[in-house]
Amino acid sequence: MKIMQIGTGRWGSNHLRVFRNLNVDLYIAEISAEQRKKCIEQGVPEDHITSEYSEFLDRVSVLDIVTPASTHFSLCKEFILKGKDIFVEKPVTETVRQAEELALMLQESDIILQVGHIFRFDPATTFIKDYIQSGELGEIHSLSGNFSGFKRPRSDGGVTISDSIHFVDFFNYIMGRTPVKVMARLHDILKRGMDDMSWVWMDYGGVSAIVEANYFSPQKKRLVTVVGAKATLVCDFASSQDKIKIYKNQHVLDNNTWKSVGGEIIHKEILPAEPLFLELKDFLHCVETRTNPRADIQSGLDSLRVVEAAIRSHSEGRVVPL
Repeated sequence: MKIMQIGTGRWGSNHLRVFRNLNVDLYIAEISAEQRKKCIEQGVPEDHITSEYSEFLDRVSVLDIVTPASTHFSLCKEFILKGKDIFVEKPVTETVRQAEELALMLQESDIILQVGHIFRFDPATTFIKDYIQSGELGEIHSLSGNFSGFKRPRSDGGVTISDSIHFVDFFNYIMGRTPVKVMARLHDILKRGMDDMSWVWMDYGGVSAIVEANYFSPQKKRLVTVVGAKATLVCDFASSQDKIKIYKNQHVLDNNTWKSVGGEIIHKEILPAEPLFLELKDFLHCVETRTNPRADIQSGLDSLRVVEAAIRSHSEGRVVPL
């Protein structure tokens, strides 16, 4: 399979590393001379590297877009019109209107387009989704996620569309549905014209979920808590060990008085696996078998709708229905 990866920057370098370990004929389009040199040093043949993606476009059937969000719509649109299969990092586009246009174009073709919602491919996510569906947690009461850490702010979008969107999509996936309304509070502490701290509240038809994200927390947090009637599940996606803990805690009504009853704590070991490797491997499988990706254009569109609603909620100071 001939694939062209466009962009080999901070996250693109990880795509390059993974593709080098998969059975593909990899071409690279990168505008930075320094990054092109690094690609050669990592074993990519010089005749497979260019500064202009159009040079290799007729040679490849699959495109991997790892470029700033502002370029996603135009690149995806161009490649759909040329009949290419596409992997595009999240967010799928900058706006819902753009994503809707791509979705309409895809309805009229058999093109595979997968969005880089990587948490769908973490083995811990598979366990959580199955555990919820098994009923072991009981009725779900609430969801919370914290995606924060001290790092360089992205320049192609605020923290909500860049980071919060990870857990927005994660909650959509494990709940099997999208929110009915959204409320949010966003802050631009660094005065860049983009949010760098945010809280997004979502209502999944009676189940509340909140996602906190920022660039300031001294600790890297990728923490999810799912509170159920029978137990509470906590997943630390940033941890390599002891990733999931299930607390068999319940509140029990006794003589008109609620009591907190603590139970056993189950430590669930998740076999180590790199989500990006699983994600890109699954994409290649979808291309080969012509099956719909786990993270398709609709999932990208659904998460983007929540992000836009969050931005509008903050701006207008109200709850926004979806």
